[in-house]
Amino acid sequence: MRQLYGSDSNVNTLYAVAAIIDKIPNHSTPAKGSPVLNKQESEGLSLLVVDKESMHGKAVPLRRFGGPANEESDLLVSVQGRQTSQGATGTAHEIGLRLANTVFVNGKESTLFGMRWTRDATTNAYTLDNTIDLTSCAVTSTPSTRFSPNLTLPLYPIGERRKVIASMGNILRQISKSSDPISNETIPASSELEKDLPRYIKEHNIMDQRVSVWALVENKDITAADNNLPTQDYLIQSLGRGGKLHRVVSGGGGWGKKAGLLSLDPEIGFSGSAQRDALVGLDQLFDSSADGELDLPLSLEKGLVGEDLTLLSQVATAGDFIQFFVSVDPSSTYDAAPSDASPSDGNITYRFGMVSNAEEVSSSDALDGTGNITVVPNSFGALSEKAIAYTQPVAQGGETSESSTKLDIPGCRVVLSSV
Repeated sequence: MRQLYGSDSNVNTLYAVAAIIDKIPNHSTPAKGSPVLNKQESEGLSLLVVDKESMHGKAVPLRRFGGPANEESDLLVSVQGRQTSQGATGTAHEIGLRLANTVFVNGKESTLFGMRWTRDATTNAYTLDNTIDLTSCAVTSTPSTRFSPNLTLPLYPIGERRKVIASMGNILRQISKSSDPISNETIPASSELEKDLPRYIKEHNIMDQRVSVWALVENKDITAADNNLPTQDYLIQSLGRGGKLHRVVSGGGGWGKKAGLLSLDPEIGFSGSAQRDALVGLDQLFDSSADGELDLPLSLEKGLVGEDLTLLSQVATAGDFIQFFVSVDPSSTYDAAPSDASPSDGNITYRFGMVSNAEEVSSSDALDGTGNITVVPNSFGALSEKAIAYTQPVAQGGETSESSTKLDIPGCRVVLSSV
């Protein structure tokens, strides 16, 4: 904070938020003179400066005996579109981020906290006045130029796009036997995977036979993406029209009523940052008058029946369409993201995503081999080992709405760069 604002600042109070994340996404075009990074991710520090009014958070509530368990912390970065000539602001692209597990670092499941810095009238130096643990934080950034989103989704299709015939909640029971959209002849939901997945593993010589599977669910009322597109382009177009990716968490085989069922991860967003009404400005969080919390009866405490049931709603309904994909080596598709604008133009590039290989640990990821630290200006972002959530505007029928999906594919990226 002292480096940022120096000793000649006349601002008496500064606020900041810090979060511990898993990795930093590397920049595809480092600044001139910087060593070229040959890894997709590294250790490091990512810094973004915004107005105080652009940061809102929720303090970690006191844990009362018999109360609900602490909700998982998450950080939301909202990149707001450029203002139009009429003064209206464009629709935002939002990235939610699951934070790193820091139990073995500081005893906390995750680390997210707000800070208040005050200026000493005598020395003009800023000192840390107070900190407060947060369970959620939302940060809004408004670039000075228009920006373009680009996704990298290292997935490969397994089987064909088929119609959902029967499902309940996050359990898929039956799909159409034919890929013909008007066909209603049924097969158990897992039939296609049970046949095609072993064949894929054999053809690609996958030794440990551990392959993660995702299902792309497309609403029957949304215009379908172009089937002739390459897989990457098809997925991007589908998500841009409201499609959602869900990891297949269990199913297949079985007998009796459970035969052929598939269970899909129902989560499409993170409840903490999605509940914007519960977030307040940082100055309010540090205000002693805001510390008081109503001691509600246990039966009225929010969270006993889940934080937000709308985030865990019906995954697919009869008539929707579904197609399965497996994850592939992210290095083969990582170059799909476009090259960034020159770092000297002052425009920020936002990069978020998943760590490519959570089991691969290197203590020298941030180094170039000579002990130097690489500095990349005008680039901000973070990677998670758990998941990110991506919300984007969807234009359909002359109206604009929002569509969210959780992305937990190793090596996936969401890049928002200046146009």
